[in-house]
Amino acid sequence: MKKLNLKPYTSLSLLLQKDELDLLEKILSSNCELQPKKINKPVILYGAGSLGRMAKKFFNYLNIPFLYLVDKNANQLKKDKFWQNTKIIHPDDVDEIDKNKCLLVICIVTTPLIALRDELKDNGWKDTAFFYDVAENYCDKYPLNNGWFLGKIDNKEKKLITKVYSSLSDNVSRAYYLQFLAWRKLRIELLFSNLEINNDNRFFIPEIMNALQKNEIFVDCGAHHGSVTEKFLKIVHNKYKKIYAIEPDRDNLEMLENRLKDISIIKIIECALSDKNGEEIFCQGFDFASKLSRLGKDNVKIATIDNLNIPATFIKMHLEGGELNALKGAVDTIRKYRPIMAVTIYHNSDGAWRIPLFLISNTKNYKYYIRLHSWGGTGAVFYAIPEEKIKI
Repeated sequence: MKKLNLKPYTSLSLLLQKDELDLLEKILSSNCELQPKKINKPVILYGAGSLGRMAKKFFNYLNIPFLYLVDKNANQLKKDKFWQNTKIIHPDDVDEIDKNKCLLVICIVTTPLIALRDELKDNGWKDTAFFYDVAENYCDKYPLNNGWFLGKIDNKEKKLITKVYSSLSDNVSRAYYLQFLAWRKLRIELLFSNLEINNDNRFFIPEIMNALQKNEIFVDCGAHHGSVTEKFLKIVHNKYKKIYAIEPDRDNLEMLENRLKDISIIKIIECALSDKNGEEIFCQGFDFASKLSRLGKDNVKIATIDNLNIPATFIKMHLEGGELNALKGAVDTIRKYRPIMAVTIYHNSDGAWRIPLFLISNTKNYKYYIRLHSWGGTGAVFYAIPEEKIKI
């Protein structure tokens, strides 16, 4: 492999090749002292999508003011109740003084980030940062850890990561894994040819679709407002055996129950999932970011999947960093019922190898895949599919 410039916050275009072990070694061996972005000047938000809305809630909660929001759809957004009392400006109308003295926080993960940042710099913005890199600096005050850095990797950890890499079932998965690790370790954006980032098929990639049966027992762990369950129903044309939707946050639960009230064969369970049963401290009322955390003020019921006695055939798991403990509490279920698994791996460093390796070690005759469904090392999902369910 040619010498690569692994400089943080840059992009690197590569061909999708069969063996990239050399690149994996280079990524893991590179040392880079990266730190979360500190706020030391006035803040402006860029992007009003889902992440922009999360950023607004984040800054409001921490009582950190931002001057205004920049978005290409400024006129339409002014009619949105969520953005009431927020100044919204079109990119073309931003004062050059603000571009020089303010920090622009980029609240977008639906497009290549380095190219977007470079474009903004070309347009005069002197200081930019990605929202998750800013949020990471406040993870002791707000339950959001999607901006984590992988840090230094020792030789034992390198071997474990290499084992995950070698266990993946296709070159596409290996490329996504490299892309994920490069961002988390070095904040380098790898751009592989013919490798797309598709958020539309999150949890339902073609390999999953190919394995679905008519009588699935779908377990939606971290059901939030029910959008994934709704998507499952649409995909299987309402032909399924039963759905279990599990959600601990009271606000999310209310939305979930209302959204799925017309679904007949469903059981909604109010609890958080872990490796034991009982109660734990929970961060309530943080929408997507609600989770088990010492930052919380509420106690919630926790349970293991094994204790819930669900004969699962398909488990989707999105638990804001609680995935590994939930999997530890589901080992008997996984071994007995051999479900399809779709597990998020981007909420903390467990996703770099501990979650994939745990599933690999506790399943046999499965195929393993990784896909990224958004940029910036987010939207990463580990998929495990039993070989007997794969249609030829």
